[in-house]
Amino acid sequence: MKILLTNDDGYSAEGIISLALALADEHDVYVSAPATEKSGAGHALTFNRTLCWTQVSPSEMLLKNAAGRDIPFHAVHGSPADAVKFALEYIYRGEKFDLVISGINSVLNVGSDIIYSGTFGAAEEGSVLGVPGIAVSTVAADGGYELAARFVKENLNALYAATSPYVTVNVNVPSGRREKIKGVAVAPLGVRRYNDWYEYDGSRGFVLYGSPNDYSGDAEHTDCKLSDLGYITVTPVRVLCTDEGSLGRISATEWKV
Repeated sequence: MKILLTNDDGYSAEGIISLALALADEHDVYVSAPATEKSGAGHALTFNRTLCWTQVSPSEMLLKNAAGRDIPFHAVHGSPADAVKFALEYIYRGEKFDLVISGINSVLNVGSDIIYSGTFGAAEEGSVLGVPGIAVSTVAADGGYELAARFVKENLNALYAATSPYVTVNVNVPSGRREKIKGVAVAPLGVRRYNDWYEYDGSRGFVLYGSPNDYSGDAEHTDCKLSDLGYITVTPVRVLCTDEGSLGRISATEWKV
């Protein structure tokens, strides 16, 4: 496959390097990722200001494609979604990609986290532009990235098959330690709540801090709960998220103009 890799942690982050190494011996890998860390950027795009990019020297990355060529690396000075859109529509506009894979993120992006996730937003941009998108996250502090990278490599055909037009596949690997993984669960999104607070930094403004709320209230069948229990979760997420139930319910409303 011809695969575009991206992330929200920056082009030189360990997660994207691990994924490139895992895939490059069998697939044609290209990279376009933010020049700097862009966590929490969601699906933001750059408008009304100049978007810059840098081609990274092969001597800096020292990674090879399946054909033995240097993996092209580009650092886009914008959001994760910018990195994908600019790559598909400008940098690599002559290439036909089979997949956009975003990650591997250093923390999980489960449930409602995807609203804010630059990792998911980048993969979703691929889906919007007609290239199937997959977002991959893990808990890097608990065993690193190797297990998540291997999971993607060994299940790439199944993950590709799980995609469809305007659907992004969200993958969460709750540990880098194989002994902690209970299996794989195909699960719907849940809602992950946080205890958030703002603190004044003493000089320039406020900083948002937070920690996950008590998980006990998470629905048992969702990606939130199942990842807490040790399951790798796979969730197909629609880009076009019209609520059909509400659409039908309010269609007979008499609106005033």
